[in-house]
Amino acid sequence: MFSKNKTFFNWGRNVNINPKKLLPKNYKELKKITNKKSFVVHGNQRSYGDVCVNKDLLVSMKNFNKIKYFHKKNGIIKIESGMLLKNLLPIIIKEGWFIPVTPGTKYVSLGGMVANNVHGKNVFKNQIKQHIKEIELLRLNKKKIKCSKKKNNKIFDLTIGGFGLTGIILSVTLELKKINSSYLEQKIIEFNSFEEFFSLSKNINDYEYSVFWIDYFTKKKIKGLNYLAKHSKISFGKSLIFKDKKIGIINSFFSKLIIKNYIFSRIINFLYRKYKKYSYKKICNFNEVFYPQDYFIDWNKIYGNKGFFEIQFIIPKNKFKKILSEISFFFKKEKIFSPFVVIKKVNDKGKYLNFCGSGYSISLDFEINKNFKTLKLFFNSIIKKNKLKVNFSKDLIVNKFNASNYPDFKIFKKEISLLNPQKKINSIFSKRLHI
Repeated sequence: MFSKNKTFFNWGRNVNINPKKLLPKNYKELKKITNKKSFVVHGNQRSYGDVCVNKDLLVSMKNFNKIKYFHKKNGIIKIESGMLLKNLLPIIIKEGWFIPVTPGTKYVSLGGMVANNVHGKNVFKNQIKQHIKEIELLRLNKKKIKCSKKKNNKIFDLTIGGFGLTGIILSVTLELKKINSSYLEQKIIEFNSFEEFFSLSKNINDYEYSVFWIDYFTKKKIKGLNYLAKHSKISFGKSLIFKDKKIGIINSFFSKLIIKNYIFSRIINFLYRKYKKYSYKKICNFNEVFYPQDYFIDWNKIYGNKGFFEIQFIIPKNKFKKILSEISFFFKKEKIFSPFVVIKKVNDKGKYLNFCGSGYSISLDFEINKNFKTLKLFFNSIIKKNKLKVNFSKDLIVNKFNASNYPDFKIFKKEISLLNPQKKINSIFSKRLHI
């Protein structure tokens, strides 16, 4: 175990602090962490916001990265929380299995996936919680417990999507998804109106995965591409090698133009949409479907020294056009734009602060610049006025008043205080929302 002070940036590069860092080598060293006054445990620090950032002490789980058990016939696997999804995928795909729900990057830890109850592009059952059999947790009283739907079920529910505040996640047991290969059948459809968008969103049930990449939207129009995919029934492509590729000077230059220049961004998005309408692979590997942003492992640096933030929330269908119209009007008035807008149809239930609901989830990315305060005020206003659910695992801007609008927020806060009475485990996020 080592401790070292060094300037730290989170993945969004929007938090700049100087905490101590600890890297426990074994369970004995990890157990000593519970004596610390203020800390947070993390996997691979891939959260966009401040959920796994503590100003005093960051505790890494990178040494806890082994598979404890893998039943290759029924797809039940027990994995230590520090293992990265990137390292797990080649092992399970080789045996004909896949992760049941995956976020948009494979550089996340399994513990992080649990703590944030990650969602992905699934048309059905789009929360990792729905596929977790058991969690092994080290509590602050130094006791190791097992949690499931039947045993310690309250702690089980609090831990999945509990942002690491219930204790130290040691391992997770998952029920994997059976597949024939690492390849998927893909279809990409262009849409140029709200009518076409709604029509497409009604007809996604024949596929396992769906996402809408938005090129442009106003009060009257919405344009973009609907990416649809399902696992191929053809048995091939099980040998995997991942290569970490950095963005480089030329790609970085053009990416920065897309982020900073509205006209250039519109032109590139338009050309890309027209190209993808006809020219796409109908059979492609899972990297192209699930992890396009992993093409460059350091893409977050294109936003510059102040970084970026992402806001993601769920809009009920009956308010969808109205809220998009408000956002569009605000963008035009303030001369602001988001270079990356993604929409998913959602229909999932959940407890506490889980990101779930019915309608459409929308994600918007922004470079942090002089418009940051204006954006914060605007989106907090939209969220409060419409009582929208926010994805707190990516959040950086939502205030405590909006969080308290959640039906289960007070219950969540109370239950967390029973498990973490002295608030030893805390983050900038938990302090921001007074959890």
